[in-house]
Amino acid sequence: MLFDFDGTLVRGDCVAGFLHAQFARHPWRRLAACLLLPLLPLLGHWRSAWIPASAFSWLLTIGRDDASLTAERAAYVARLGAEPGRWLIAPAVQRLREHIACGDRVVIVTGAEQGMAELLWTALVPDLARLPIVGSAMHRRLGGYVGRWHNVGRRKLASLAKAGLHPPFAAAYSDSSSDLAMLASARRVVLVAPDATQQRKIQRALRVDEILAPRED
Repeated sequence: MLFDFDGTLVRGDCVAGFLHAQFARHPWRRLAACLLLPLLPLLGHWRSAWIPASAFSWLLTIGRDDASLTAERAAYVARLGAEPGRWLIAPAVQRLREHIACGDRVVIVTGAEQGMAELLWTALVPDLARLPIVGSAMHRRLGGYVGRWHNVGRRKLASLAKAGLHPPFAAAYSDSSSDLAMLASARRVVLVAPDATQQRKIQRALRVDEILAPRED
């Protein structure tokens, strides 16, 4: 059983939220980020999304030591972890628990940086902290952190293969058309609170077996 993370189990984008919070704390970095705004349209496709993601991450982290970054990340995760009801998408988490109770193997597959996803999942759902998470990887380049492996689109299947997990999978849960490859690799496709645009894109490409927690808008 495969579960996407951001937008499927947890509301919003955990890494983007951290970056926004950090830019708010560092005005000159926020000002410099305006120069990167032309890169934002690249976020719309999984093949190019790593470019703006790496650029903003590098700008935020250049010249900063790991100890300070770790401390600020821990503080950010603690703030979110204090309000699990606000951040968790309850029907999806409940379904995940049901799979585990039935003895199913469950893996979270995310485009978020793996360390951040692991920290946030542990803070929000501590009793399931050992659940395996497969995510993106970062490394230092030219004094700041950039993407080494952006775990999105078809790359999710490549990451799963490296972990010894191969399709067909019993079920896949997601909210985004960027996960079409992952969804197509599953016998059962479940959308979690998709917006209308994402739902249409996915349903044009695949048979959807269930929509969990449909939006009312």
